[in-house]
Amino acid sequence: MKILLLVVLLFAGMATAEANGSPPRPLGGPPDATDHCYRLHSRDGEVAGEAEVTVSVSAAGRVTGATSAPGTPEPLASAAQCVAVTMRFEPALDDDGQPVAGKAVVAVGFPAPPQLRQDLERAIQYCQPAIQPAFALGRTGNNAFEGTLDLLVKVGKDGKVLETVLPEGVLPWMEEAARCLKERLDFYPARLRLEAVESWILVPVDFNLTRSQHERVRLDSPTVRSSDEKILAAYRECYPPGRNDEARVGYRITVTDGGRVRKAEVVTSSGDAALDAAGACILRRIVFVPARRNGVNVEATLAWPILVRPPE
Repeated sequence: MKILLLVVLLFAGMATAEANGSPPRPLGGPPDATDHCYRLHSRDGEVAGEAEVTVSVSAAGRVTGATSAPGTPEPLASAAQCVAVTMRFEPALDDDGQPVAGKAVVAVGFPAPPQLRQDLERAIQYCQPAIQPAFALGRTGNNAFEGTLDLLVKVGKDGKVLETVLPEGVLPWMEEAARCLKERLDFYPARLRLEAVESWILVPVDFNLTRSQHERVRLDSPTVRSSDEKILAAYRECYPPGRNDEARVGYRITVTDGGRVRKAEVVTSSGDAALDAAGACILRRIVFVPARRNGVNVEATLAWPILVRPPE
């Protein structure tokens, strides 16, 4: 989970400066320090809330030590110290304006993480493709559409998903499922000092559902709605003039929830660019009965081979 950082100078005293001097002033720290410290210490329990940390700052502005306030619970105390030692400071100044060693007390805040409003398993069941062997892109063996995915989610102040980030190299059907989850997931937002804040959270998604779970998600694949006459008209319009050959071409098509082909990508080429383009042209003119998930029209991506040939 990515965490927003709040660092506030609560009190500053100086070890060597007189009353008219100035204490160390925080300048911030590495942008990834909070993430690193959260991940390191959250293994020992939840890290949320604020902790006061007393830091010792050298005359060069470097933190030489950090101690959490007495009574700060673990692992919050250790996580806050971890962040504090990465901070940069303007050093304390004595009465003559010369840098000296000093101390400052800072507050390091970790927001309470966002919480899902709904059951994650039900959302996964809704978004996971059903077992459809003829259309299972990326399918291996007898297990269609199974696997796990760590989905990085940015949650807004209103709890809505603003952005999702997928790991490299995920299969096309996982991308489709992630897009579906982005629309369905809803959170109670992260909070810091009772204020809602934007945050990131890593959501583990397990697509390894049981057979009974698959059966609860009914998905009907797209079917052709266009009449034979309409399909023949598409062949006449799209087949290259002056040609009399044919070839089978495999496509990955995306059918909208209105039954139109939004995208047709060649996955198995005929070796002839003109025939490949003709096949894509034909598919874009065919109207489908859209896929339905639990009785609701949905967009779907599937494999669709066609024979590109001269019109009869």
